[in-house]
Amino acid sequence: MNKRAKQLVLACSLPVLILLGMCFTPVYTMLTGEEMILQTKPLDPSDLFRGDYVALQYEAEEVPIKLVDKAVVTRLQNQGQFDVFVLMEKKNGVHTPIKVTLEKPDKGIFLKGTINYIDKDNNGQKIAFIGYNLDNYYLEDNTGTEWEKASAKGEILAKLKVNNGYAVLTDISTK
Repeated sequence: MNKRAKQLVLACSLPVLILLGMCFTPVYTMLTGEEMILQTKPLDPSDLFRGDYVALQYEAEEVPIKLVDKAVVTRLQNQGQFDVFVLMEKKNGVHTPIKVTLEKPDKGIFLKGTINYIDKDNNGQKIAFIGYNLDNYYLEDNTGTEWEKASAKGEILAKLKVNNGYAVLTDISTK
């Protein structure tokens, strides 16, 4: 093989290797991750042009300030958005946050998320708003309306696979 042919093979294989590398973490998580169930909150999606999907918002995205480490609060005031680790505990079949920290937990199941801001909820309690990038689930055709109604009532449970804080949304079900 001459030099030009080797360059062509290298140039063609590099994008393929990059795409395969991007698939590794989600596939590895699906195969080896622990299962987690999250409770959703009512949400009414507004984009009708994406096909059948349901927009999800989770109770675990609004964490009471008492569960957030002081170092996280201080850093948020000085820096703005950044990644945190949310240690979860299973209660009544659903995983809920028990601690938000800067350090990756040594044991237990946890999610890696982005803390956005701290504000008060409808009851006047201070809470931290954390995003997990698990907000849309695409559905089988002609089933979106049923799931939208269930989502608006907060009746959907989301099933995830989690590995080392990285989560993949695998399924949804109603209570």
